[in-house]
Amino acid sequence: MLAFWERLRTSPRLKGAFLYAVVLAVVAAGSFLPHRENARFASADRYAFDAQMDFLRDRFPLPVENDVVLIGTDGETEKAFPEPIALWHRHLAKTYRALALAKPRVVGVDFGLPERTFDKLVPGIDRAMMIGLVALKHEAPLVIVQHIDDREELVPVQENYRNIIGIDNLGVDRQPKEPDGVSRRFFEDLRSATTGETIPTLSGQMLRRLGRSVHEGYIDYSVGIAPMRYIPMHDVTAWFDAGDVGKIKAAFAGRIVLIGSMTGDRDRWILPVRLLERPEDMLVEESKRRAAPGPAVALSQPGVMIHVQVLRSHLANGMLTPMPEWLRALLCAIVALATLVRARPLTVIGVAILFPLGLAVVSLVSIRQAQVLIPLGSVVLAFWIALAVRAAYDTLEAILERIRMQRTFSGQVSPAVMKEMLRGGLSAGVSGQLADICVLFSDVRDFTTLSEHMSPGIVINVLQRYFDRMVKVVHKFDGTVDKFIGDGLMVLFGAPGKSADPCGDAVQCALEMMAELDALNREFESEGLPTLTIGIGVNYGTVTVGNIGSSERHNYSAIGDAVNVAARIEGLTKELGRKILITEAVVSRIGERFHFDPLGEHKLKGHSPVNVWGIRTARATPAAA
Repeated sequence: MLAFWERLRTSPRLKGAFLYAVVLAVVAAGSFLPHRENARFASADRYAFDAQMDFLRDRFPLPVENDVVLIGTDGETEKAFPEPIALWHRHLAKTYRALALAKPRVVGVDFGLPERTFDKLVPGIDRAMMIGLVALKHEAPLVIVQHIDDREELVPVQENYRNIIGIDNLGVDRQPKEPDGVSRRFFEDLRSATTGETIPTLSGQMLRRLGRSVHEGYIDYSVGIAPMRYIPMHDVTAWFDAGDVGKIKAAFAGRIVLIGSMTGDRDRWILPVRLLERPEDMLVEESKRRAAPGPAVALSQPGVMIHVQVLRSHLANGMLTPMPEWLRALLCAIVALATLVRARPLTVIGVAILFPLGLAVVSLVSIRQAQVLIPLGSVVLAFWIALAVRAAYDTLEAILERIRMQRTFSGQVSPAVMKEMLRGGLSAGVSGQLADICVLFSDVRDFTTLSEHMSPGIVINVLQRYFDRMVKVVHKFDGTVDKFIGDGLMVLFGAPGKSADPCGDAVQCALEMMAELDALNREFESEGLPTLTIGIGVNYGTVTVGNIGSSERHNYSAIGDAVNVAARIEGLTKELGRKILITEAVVSRIGERFHFDPLGEHKLKGHSPVNVWGIRTARATPAAA
């Protein structure tokens, strides 16, 4: 696994092929699992379709010349007609006769013919209905819905109407529902589940009677007046009873007319957008939402509205045609190439937002101008997956690179420098900036003389154990080991990471270094090894910190007068008989937290005199070397 990762890291071509294959695998799974219609990509396409229909209908509705006229029955109609709906024969007959006076282009009726006769209950109502049907059929093409029962079989036409209503006058009102329960597509004909015969649909039959070709596809819910108004049926019968032929002709002459119910809980369909004017006729069907993303606004609406919108789609630009499956797959494969591009996070976020917006504009134009549905949801998902896979890989690579750097350089730089390197706080190449820091120098006294009497192995062992103890103390107080100078040590406090109290940290570090040396010397003494004595100098000032050196070889360090003074102060410890010397610049910034001894002004080699201070400690005197 590690070998494969290393090959990926070092081979851009292999990395690109691997990431692209991962994206394609995820896209394929999202397109076909558990199966095509219920896959996540199909759900995304449905959601995008509904959102586009809702947007176009709300912002850019497309009017239809000589639009469909809808006659509806509602609660007021039920109050106006006192009989049960099954006995509305005479009222329907008046409506048909009124339409016969107007001579519409075609009439579609979403009320099925009675399944049985009610003449024995109300004498003459069958004859009244037949008179109305004959009158209308004589003046205009007529199509009446034929229902399908629970066994998926056609409900037969009651024999009184067989001689009036032929096969060309009948059509079913069934349309396919998608997995989320929403009706988006139109099929010219349906196939009987029991007999296998082809059954024409109501809206398909109406289009044929208009002499228009019938096309299958997605229904364009954005065309037509938004929202649509309907004429109550009781108003039509009232006009007929009053003999108001002018009003009837004004409403229906030369128009496409559909008659259907606006109320009740039967024959209601979930449509992507609200089509009717009266919101009280709409019921939000939250319980019918599926786990997969559904429509932007799922609304239960009268079934007749599907026929209205199918007719409108044919009268306007036509049905909407989805892109072929192979082209959808090709588009997804193309946008998946985004995984090969590496960019900054803000750039990725910006592209992840702008690309869907741009594609949405193209898709909306395609719907309006070419009646072609771009698989917006699938393409956007594939693009986002490509970006996500690349981001996940880059994140993992960065984490592993951090781990690799920590393992590689953990023994070569201090934790503070490593932290700055990993977070990008250190500029690449030679660089420097001014910083106020505290510098500590320590040195083992007379170590050269001691090492003359020790083998190289013992020298290395002694130095390693000494530096292990000292560096541990330095890191405890957030110090940065700048460099090892033979048996000496240069430490920075306040760089590269800033410190609230660099001088206090440095002095406490010096004291604990001495305490730690005492413990180490006791170990050396018990092992028969020579003990060590060190001197420490501490100074505060403004220096230049950064990557110091050449462009080919450099390391993090500090240079400046404050560094030189700290080194000279450490050299003065032996002369003054002190283990720790501190400059006035340090003392003035610490206050009275420590007991300092003023040692006066002393000359430094190559530098003007400096006031130095000692510090009293409670440490035991180390054994003589």
